[in-house]
Amino acid sequence: MINQKLIDFLEETPYARNYGTEIITSIPETECVTRWQNIFTGNPLLRAWHGGVVSGVLELTGTLAVINSAKTKECALLSINTSYLRPALGDKSLFSRATVVRSGKRVHTVSAVVWQNSPDEPTAIASLTFAGK
Repeated sequence: MINQKLIDFLEETPYARNYGTEIITSIPETECVTRWQNIFTGNPLLRAWHGGVVSGVLELTGTLAVINSAKTKECALLSINTSYLRPALGDKSLFSRATVVRSGKRVHTVSAVVWQNSPDEPTAIASLTFAGK
């Protein structure tokens, strides 16, 4: 069963609606899928995902993990450090997973990964820090 706060966040947040991200599971980690759209094109010659969209998917998945873990809808991204490991090819969905590494009173640290073929072949990874109540 998926936490209703997560579903509400996806429906109420404009950038989440634009991405069309769907939650696969929220227990024990938050896992999502974002399906390819032509507007996500970063390199038309490779037909690859734009790096900003990849980073946005990592942020969105991390945000969902904090909401699920901290039982709050109020969290703000403080920092994101994204490492791009291989191209995210168009016409393929991006799968993402986020894990809350540490959840304090006001700061939450999250590790996130996106992949297309297998979690063993990540497209990008990120370390995120959120402020929250």
